[in-house]
Amino acid sequence: MHTRIRTLSVGFLSVALVAAGCTRTTDGGGSAEGDREVKTQTGSISYEAGDNQAPAAAVDGARKGGVVTVLRDFDFEHLDPARNYVSVQQLTGGLIYRSLTGYKENGTGQLLLVGDLARDPGKDVNGDCKVWEFTLRDGLKYEDGSPVTTKDIAYGVARSFAPNLNEGPHYIQQWLYPGGAYNATYKGPYDGGKPAPDGVETPDDKTIRFTFAEPHCDMPYAAAMPTTSPVPGAKDTKGNYDLRPFSSGPYRVKSYQRDVALELERNPHWDPATDPLRTAYPDGFRITFGLEAAQIAERLVADAPADQTAITWTDVPPAVLPRTTSGPAAERVVNGPTQYTWVLNINTQRVTDLNVRRALNYAVDKDAALKAIGGQAAGSPATTLMSPTTAGWKKYDVFNAPVTGDAAKAAELLGGKTPELVLAHANTELRTQQAEAIRKSLTERGFKITMKSLESSSYYDEIGRKNNPYDLYLGGWGADWPTGSTVVPPLYDGRQIGPEGNNNLSYLNDPTISAEVDRVQKLPAAEQDAAWMALDERIMRDLAPVVPLYYDAAYVMHGSKIGNAFLSDAFGNLQVNTIHVKE
Repeated sequence: MHTRIRTLSVGFLSVALVAAGCTRTTDGGGSAEGDREVKTQTGSISYEAGDNQAPAAAVDGARKGGVVTVLRDFDFEHLDPARNYVSVQQLTGGLIYRSLTGYKENGTGQLLLVGDLARDPGKDVNGDCKVWEFTLRDGLKYEDGSPVTTKDIAYGVARSFAPNLNEGPHYIQQWLYPGGAYNATYKGPYDGGKPAPDGVETPDDKTIRFTFAEPHCDMPYAAAMPTTSPVPGAKDTKGNYDLRPFSSGPYRVKSYQRDVALELERNPHWDPATDPLRTAYPDGFRITFGLEAAQIAERLVADAPADQTAITWTDVPPAVLPRTTSGPAAERVVNGPTQYTWVLNINTQRVTDLNVRRALNYAVDKDAALKAIGGQAAGSPATTLMSPTTAGWKKYDVFNAPVTGDAAKAAELLGGKTPELVLAHANTELRTQQAEAIRKSLTERGFKITMKSLESSSYYDEIGRKNNPYDLYLGGWGADWPTGSTVVPPLYDGRQIGPEGNNNLSYLNDPTISAEVDRVQKLPAAEQDAAWMALDERIMRDLAPVVPLYYDAAYVMHGSKIGNAFLSDAFGNLQVNTIHVKE
């Protein structure tokens, strides 16, 4: 899953890091963090009745009432569940619509997967992970009081095949149609297409069955993605569904003015007795867009009455960090490592010379790139594709360059050439500063760099177009569940590249890598973690499609009247499922 492009210092989704042995940046950027405890992301699927039982456990001292304000830098790219693949968008989407399964969280790094719309995490019908069946809970209703049915879930999966709704997760789609582009043969329910893809059956309104050609024991995890959120066909507005998803969750859209604010109010037909994940204590949420990172941080440090019920998913920028390390403000900081690795993607369609790509890995000053966005509070320098949170992670460093770079080695690889490259970046203040730090180090080490600013609210859409005119651009990615299978295949298997909506942002398309992906996916589960890590290293050693920059960390704040604020173990930012407003 993509982490969002912030205006400040870090990326944000996920569980913790096993950062023992990870190098730290040489400047703390005003943070008093020091060495944070880091943990490997863990996952567990529970069929225990108590874990799957609704309602969600009450939070001590919590009460219903109040409106939570979310102070944001820029608007979302997508809220349509078929297109929602950025962490803060999924945090928001989870208030509006539900999936077949979901995560119970307590902020410790443990992901307990249980049934959400479904009664449990799903039934492996034949014991071979090829046929999965889910049964819906009783009493599920949309915002208009009509019942949620499995046909709506099948339709939601179907519309995710549409070429113009292609920005979301594609695991289930690729499992239904393996061996190539996920929507090469089935393109969704529009223009005469079937209302459900092959392999998806709904024998009745409460049962949905998925049949795959190969075993997919991760299906309970994949079912937690927005792909399985129900969409009634009569409410489908296609490309405009971003603006008004139909609610199956505790809140519905009251109003949405793009680039200004999104207001959520209670869904009167949501029944807490059907929901094991969400307490829905607040009466509503108001998400305000268009604020500068420093403005957000200053407001939360000041904690004026109007902002005491506010949170942010925007990290505290370097200029404000020193004011958050002591006193009352420090008590309202939520920080820690996340599951994301940020890389400088190299568009291999345009930068075809392997020596140039290797030279980029020596030329980039990772320390300067981190200092530009907050130093230690933003993360620690990376050398691998996967984050240390990923199961089976093992440290390696193909290039063994100092964190400040190696000018001599870059010059040796360039051999007198001066490659001219376009560096695209999000148009926030800090991302611009970070891109400038990268440009400076590359320019000093033999490259000629042209900067190109992109609108933040459409950044991933722009660089996700196969024919984009850029050579270099930042991107953050974290495992969708605790395995390398949710990192290496979506990012480096060239068979998944399409005209747009791509996650493989280096556009690496090497048949030997695709063949190895197929081999690893067929290994016994106990052998896969090490195999994904070996493939991670092989990709960097043989192809160098990216420059690993840093392992992400979050550093966010909330107002003094916000209760139960902790980093979501699934999304790496402040959770909202069980948050509440204090008296």
